[in-house]
Amino acid sequence: MKSVFGASAVITLLYFLLLGEPSAFAQFNNQRRQERPSNPFFPKEQPFVGPQPPPDVPNRNPFLTTQRPPTTTTTTTTTRAPVTSAAPLVELRGPVCRGPDTKPGNCVDIKSCPLLLNQLIAKQKDSTFVSFLQASQRICGNVGSTVCCPNGQTATNEPVVTPTVSTEDVPRRLPNVEEGCGYTLNTFKKIVGGEVSRKGAWPWIALLGYDDPSSSPFKCGGTLITARHVLTAAHCIRQDLIFVRLGEHDLSTDTETRHVDINVIRYVSHPEYNRQNGRSDIAILYLERNVQFTDKITPICLPHTPQLRGKSYVGYMPFVAGWGKTQEGGESATVLNELQIPIFDNEQCRESYAKQKRYFSADQFDSAVVCAGVLTGGKDTCQGDSGGPLMIPEPYQNSVRFYLIGVVSYGIGCARPEVPGVYSSTQYFMDWIIERVQETT
Repeated sequence: MKSVFGASAVITLLYFLLLGEPSAFAQFNNQRRQERPSNPFFPKEQPFVGPQPPPDVPNRNPFLTTQRPPTTTTTTTTTRAPVTSAAPLVELRGPVCRGPDTKPGNCVDIKSCPLLLNQLIAKQKDSTFVSFLQASQRICGNVGSTVCCPNGQTATNEPVVTPTVSTEDVPRRLPNVEEGCGYTLNTFKKIVGGEVSRKGAWPWIALLGYDDPSSSPFKCGGTLITARHVLTAAHCIRQDLIFVRLGEHDLSTDTETRHVDINVIRYVSHPEYNRQNGRSDIAILYLERNVQFTDKITPICLPHTPQLRGKSYVGYMPFVAGWGKTQEGGESATVLNELQIPIFDNEQCRESYAKQKRYFSADQFDSAVVCAGVLTGGKDTCQGDSGGPLMIPEPYQNSVRFYLIGVVSYGIGCARPEVPGVYSSTQYFMDWIIERVQETT
């Protein structure tokens, strides 16, 4: 995975989220500017619109504005009605607070409040949530990146969720979000720039092992979708595909995490996979036994509800992760890396690949694929990441759950400017995936 290690995660995260819907946020920006000219979320200059932040983003961080600390040290707890307008709340200051939704809590740094931090990642185009977060920051005195975090939602109190799907019976359906799919203990602070993942951050990520003594056995990635099924790319299917590894983190040691290797007894590529244009580049692997779920090995959710099947993620910033090459022509990573990249309308890929003489047919960039990448280059998936996941968080109760919306398919080189990567859309292939899981014997 080609990645450039970035600095302040919250800085870039908030900046991109506020620009997720340029027209809506521009209108919201103007309205808020008139009501509160000193609003730290919106600098006086015209907001940048585009997939990349301007060079001065760190100085425009809405949570790190230079402001005077509150002059009073009185701790106040007051019950207030929910916010129903854009009018500013009376500011409450001190460690004890009551949020804009009237829930009691404590003023803490947002990085220590997984509830609000994960909602911020998931609600990338929700101006109402931005308003809520502004109010929460004002309640805590507009000091640093402090917000009113509801009681019981700080990082040390985050509940542990283990999938409740039986790991004894042969699974013939996809797990539901209520059963624990898509849950991770990780909290995410970056929006651009790659970095080494935390151990257990992506408990559904898989490595595909091949019987190839000439080099590393791992040449592709995959995603655990049930206790016995792994989704990957069709071009990763080879005769010498032997096993799947789950729970891995650092390939250079066998002691850092407790990984498991499970043999592949069968695999099915999509029957319409086209090797020339890469369409329908998706496959499913059947494991010889069920994997035992742990906090480091759990399945991801799939967008099988009608609402999620039809949702457009253009403009969103999903995650990708893998052990692929760190640069074009370079060496594969030994430690799992992660990155966030913007999703474009497929027309962007059609134009980019046509310029590179890699546009072969009219259906190459239809709704069966997702177009995602960084147009300035430098950040991308690469060789070895193939078959791996493109993941998006969706709100669930007081947190988020991750959904697999794409499978790493192909690109032109790695991280080249103006050439996004292409991902097979799981939304498009849901019927095929459900049918293949149902036919498990």
